Amino acid sequence: MTFAAVARIRAADIRACAAGLLRFATSGELDTLLADPLTAQAHTSYGMLNRTVVEASLRRDGRPPAGLLSDPAPSDPAPSDPALSDPALFDPKSCLLGRLLDLDDPEVNGALFLSPATPRNVLRQLAGQTSRRDGVTPVPLPAHVLQQATSERLLNALLHSSDPDVAAHALRTLGRGAEPHGAVRACRLLLDSHRSYELRRLEEDRLPEARWGPDESEPSVGAYVRAALRSQDGADRLRELSERVRRPEWLTSVAELGDAAGRDPLGSAPLVRSVVHRRHPCAPRIDWNALLAAEPERRRHDGPFPYPVARLLALRSDTPYELLRLAVLDHPQVAPLVPAPTPELLAAVCERLALVGAPAAVKVAGNGFVMGTLTAEQIAAILPPEALELYAESLWLPGLRGAAAVRTLTGRDGDVDLRPFFCDETGHGAHRRLRSPLRRAHWDAAAVYGPQVADALRHRELSADEVLSMVTPDAVLAPDPAAPPDPRVLRRLAELVHQNLGGRPEAWTVALRLLQDGFVGTLPELLVTAGAVAA
Repeated sequence: MTFAAVARIRAADIRACAAGLLRFATSGELDTLLADPLTAQAHTSYGMLNRTVVEASLRRDGRPPAGLLSDPAPSDPAPSDPALSDPALFDPKSCLLGRLLDLDDPEVNGALFLSPATPRNVLRQLAGQTSRRDGVTPVPLPAHVLQQATSERLLNALLHSSDPDVAAHALRTLGRGAEPHGAVRACRLLLDSHRSYELRRLEEDRLPEARWGPDESEPSVGAYVRAALRSQDGADRLRELSERVRRPEWLTSVAELGDAAGRDPLGSAPLVRSVVHRRHPCAPRIDWNALLAAEPERRRHDGPFPYPVARLLALRSDTPYELLRLAVLDHPQVAPLVPAPTPELLAAVCERLALVGAPAAVKVAGNGFVMGTLTAEQIAAILPPEALELYAESLWLPGLRGAAAVRTLTGRDGDVDLRPFFCDETGHGAHRRLRSPLRRAHWDAAAVYGPQVADALRHRELSADEVLSMVTPDAVLAPDPAAPPDPRVLRRLAELVHQNLGGRPEAWTVALRLLQDGFVGTLPELLVTAGAVAA
């Protein structure tokens, strides 16, 4: 029986609805679908970034989606695109920032450099204008980005530039207000570039003259420069100091990854103390070849990875598989942080289920399906019954297509009675962004689904299929962030997408056109029709 209250449905905001529908697409389907003009905003839906779309765009075009990192126009002195400050870009539990930095794309680097949300250590790395892979190959920032870098924050970052002209300009502009660490590095660069004449001009009145360092233990930058200009011994002291100050990170050992020096309570007070968990794990550049070569001997001497190192390795998208496997074996609890787990890693977690718990295995499986490194068949074969049942009932929005595929594969799919009508989860996880008793819209059927659903709910309990048969496409595909649909309804929608559109990009294209042009029937019927037309 159909409870359709909408004779004809049509997306009011087709681009937002297209983005919502593509939330349920797999990575393989997206490789084709992103060529459709309707998917221009697909990188964001349901109020969160769609990581699968971003990864598909990186594979397809070698660049992130246009709306995620807009290249500021030369005439725009203050880039205002809110996507540049998207929290998902800089979330320490996401490897997206590292993926963007790994591109070594000057335009992407420029957009990140001008973003007010970019961490300072990433700014120093970008200001160096060298390849993230080796720290030597030039990757210059676009000229208009350097012209827009007029704030004190960006100028202090440019003190770390490998270009003497850029570093000298930043030093002249900042004058005595320059940050000492960067000023030392800029002066050392000028000294090594045989530009002592420039240092003499700066030394007169443009260098910091205050003592600095722990308990003001270091002479001023100006004093170091004057000594360097007078003698070779002074120049050597300036070079030695430049190796101890804060600079773009290049980590070459497990001790550096774990910040052993900064964690040593009995160590001397260095100029820079940092703790690894306070850095974005994807920000530092790492010499993976050095780590791989040293690991057998280090492991014989020191044993397993320290937990902070294992966590950092798990969070990186560029960690060599051998190191990642060792990190998960040493500390299975970091496995849910791995962005693209393999079947072998999922099996290793399942072998330690008593230690990590079924929710950890579910998270690993969800991440793998989202990134395309695990299939529904592999998940169903590897997960033990307890974890498989938990995965099939999971309501994490990015992983709903995976849950739908496993439910279909194991015969758990079908309509679901909504008792209660709203659950606490909103699709962000079992403990995050839950529905609040203080927000009426979270529990208001009319605000979430529209008046037809609210009216029907006054007379009887409803199921997920009944709700989907009454709503407009925008209510479930492009909802108001203040009134999120119940994720059980979205999971049922993902099942219908999987069964009718799954594996056939041409069926997705038909569905998008029907949403755009209008369809006489309900949303589930639209999906069935799209699948039949493309069959």
